[in-house]
Amino acid sequence: MIRRFNYTDRIRIQRKDVRITLREENGKFAFDADLSALADYELPPDSFVFVEAYRQANWMRFDFGQVGAITPAKKRDLSQFESPDGLLFRVKVTPNGDIHTMLAEADRIPLARPEQNESERTPLLPVKPQKLGDEIYRLDFSDDRPLLLINSDAGNYADIGRSPAFMSLVYPGVFREILNRVLLIEKHDDDANSEEWKSQWIKFTSLHPGLGELPGPDDADGRTDWIDKAVSAFAKQLQARAKFEEFWKEGK
Repeated sequence: MIRRFNYTDRIRIQRKDVRITLREENGKFAFDADLSALADYELPPDSFVFVEAYRQANWMRFDFGQVGAITPAKKRDLSQFESPDGLLFRVKVTPNGDIHTMLAEADRIPLARPEQNESERTPLLPVKPQKLGDEIYRLDFSDDRPLLLINSDAGNYADIGRSPAFMSLVYPGVFREILNRVLLIEKHDDDANSEEWKSQWIKFTSLHPGLGELPGPDDADGRTDWIDKAVSAFAKQLQARAKFEEFWKEGK
């Protein structure tokens, strides 16, 4: 079946039709891209295909041949990035190799690991290392979807993120900051769009017990109370106090 999504004459390629997989070789990260579903779209077979990897202002572009003869670039290493965490990808189809004239596009495609199931492809809160001076962490919204940055100079960012001190002191506050952004600043009110990160956060939060129905976007006081209940339920599920007590006793 031919699927066409026409927005000002540009075809929108669905994210589910593109799979970007992480690959590791000799300690270096690279990727593979399954673009076979492009054959199901109304695209000229001689149009050109490019894949871009990006995170914030950093990006890399890879030539993948033509729609009728997908030919992945021989070198697909992600050398411009310190780690693959939080990376996103775009697929661009152009008529003549000019990246500014597009026939079709897919954007914000997450990087999957080979062992991941389809349902595990998009983390709700990607975490990545970054130099932050004297800050230990920072919640970054510059790429729209929230990204948790952990100071790479403070130690192994993955170990820091899993430590009882970090989990108990940081994650409930990060949870609150994201909900404030979604519900009070942007007044988002939809949990039905599975590809929209704000909807994903509302749906995830609503799964916590005892919250009741989310108040409307104009009820700031009601939403503030709802957020307080949500953070409390999240901290309980996380066992934040127990984790802090574990850290506190070990530090004495």
